[in-house]
Amino acid sequence: MGEFDLSRILVWPKRKLIGVTFRLKARFEALPLVTAVTSKHSVMTAYFASSPAVVGEDVPGIAFFDITDADTPFSIILSELESTGMVKILEIIEPVAEGLLIDNISHPLTAGGERAIILRGAGYRDFVKGIKEQLDAAGKLFLYFEGCEMGKGYGKLHRSIAKAVGIKDPIEICRRVSLPAFQWAGFGRAEIIQISYSGGTVAIYDSSNARGRR
Repeated sequence: MGEFDLSRILVWPKRKLIGVTFRLKARFEALPLVTAVTSKHSVMTAYFASSPAVVGEDVPGIAFFDITDADTPFSIILSELESTGMVKILEIIEPVAEGLLIDNISHPLTAGGERAIILRGAGYRDFVKGIKEQLDAAGKLFLYFEGCEMGKGYGKLHRSIAKAVGIKDPIEICRRVSLPAFQWAGFGRAEIIQISYSGGTVAIYDSSNARGRR
């Protein structure tokens, strides 16, 4: 698929933007009904994401809309959306400036039910570089142990996820949960070179801060 932006920030100069948080019915006809309403009024969905940790009767979500060419006030469009019975609007996200929309409503952020933060590459790279330059060998040692401790924490999370779907074998947890989750988190791509119950070797690709290690 390639790059996927999850920033929840939309920059579109000279366009009228607005966002909403909502709960959408977990039914096959829900999304088509919602998009039919917005397209009917010349409103373009510029960003849409749902975030169900577990799917129930409805799922939470967020959407950014371009209402520059809308033929109806947005408040009326929202009422029409709710009249479908498929969506409940929770909060409106107003633009911070024309053409700039930032989700300042969603808090706290979670991933798989765990509290999460977004570390953008520029800040993270400078953090790692600064630690190495300021602390030299001690900085490299700190980063090594930081990675080990983070790995242990993620391992506990992966085991709990695997348990929920009946995966118990440690090697299968690594193959079917930990490796995909490594890429899901944005660390890079991971490939198992060899693995056994006593250890293994994993190659890391497209990551500026990790190398294949046992």
